[in-house]
Amino acid sequence: MPGSTRTIFLGLLAGLISTPILLLLSYLIGIVLTAIKTREVLTTLLVAGSFLPLMILLVLVAPTLILSLLTGLAIGIAGRLSRNLAPVIGLISGAVFGEVILTGILPMVVVPQPGDFTSIVSNPFVSGLYGIVLGVIASMLFLRMSRRG
Repeated sequence: MPGSTRTIFLGLLAGLISTPILLLLSYLIGIVLTAIKTREVLTTLLVAGSFLPLMILLVLVAPTLILSLLTGLAIGIAGRLSRNLAPVIGLISGAVFGEVILTGILPMVVVPQPGDFTSIVSNPFVSGLYGIVLGVIASMLFLRMSRRG
């Protein structure tokens, strides 16, 4: 329904719902990459059960929540103008906010050391891709929720 404040709230809700989806996806990708890199079952199980969940909780939850709210807000505002703009705005705003938050602001809060989790997350390619995936998920959720109206 273009022109209503309901679309802004749907955008914010889509962003909030996309947060746990993206964190779970990050966890699964981290397990797969650890298994491929180490080629050891015990190491992969230890990382999956201890290190990776702690790093996601301590380093990634707050930036992802801020990123998803800002992206959802941008999607909701674009959805007020036209539903067709939502996927494009989700993609662009997710990439821009991902770069700003994960590459720009996060390294100022948590100083990255070579090879640690923060240095991996604050890599511009990884943070841009993370934001793009969040933007795509949030815009798909927004389109699905706004259709049910």
